Amino acid sequence: MKHGLFGGTFDPPHVGHLMMAEVARESLNLDVVDFIPANIPPHKLGQHVQSATLRVKMLETAVAQFPFFRVSTIELERQGISYTIDTVRAISAENPEDELFLLVGADMLKDLPHWKEIDELLALVTVVAAPRPGILLQETADALQKQYGHARMVVLSMPELDISSTWLRERMRNRLRVDPLLPAGVAEVILREGGYRNGPVS
Repeated sequence: MKHGLFGGTFDPPHVGHLMMAEVARESLNLDVVDFIPANIPPHKLGQHVQSATLRVKMLETAVAQFPFFRVSTIELERQGISYTIDTVRAISAENPEDELFLLVGADMLKDLPHWKEIDELLALVTVVAAPRPGILLQETADALQKQYGHARMVVLSMPELDISSTWLRERMRNRLRVDPLLPAGVAEVILREGGYRNGPVS
């Protein structure tokens, strides 16, 4: 099985996340894409993140209309800091026949050399990168390929979807509309659960 892995805080999940996953699924004929909410993201230590319960509910609502998408709580169940290599090792051990594809944005791609045990990680997955503003994606992928000869890289052909979760959170805290950028039903989940202080206006 061709198995996509899409990790992140998803605080909140937005239409850019879904579009990136769908383009990856179509481009690579993925059988499934797992959305994997982080417990404690290593690059966001000390920052406030919405509860795991709320983030899972938002994600489950967001992917409900996509039959090839699902939510994995593997990092939440493991607790502690969520390192991608630990997650990939566990999924690879449970699904030894699967071909694993790790979905990342260009900003994350640029930071890959600093990830924990990156050599082993690149041996276990094909990295699938989506464009982000201000980053030369193909050049970044080529440089990583040269640095890590065993790496497998795929660059997605899609527009730069510059949607910031930080910006969405700030708008919600200020009671401004964000529903055009949230997947169907996610705004209702936030309002019902009382996330982001008072939640979005919809």
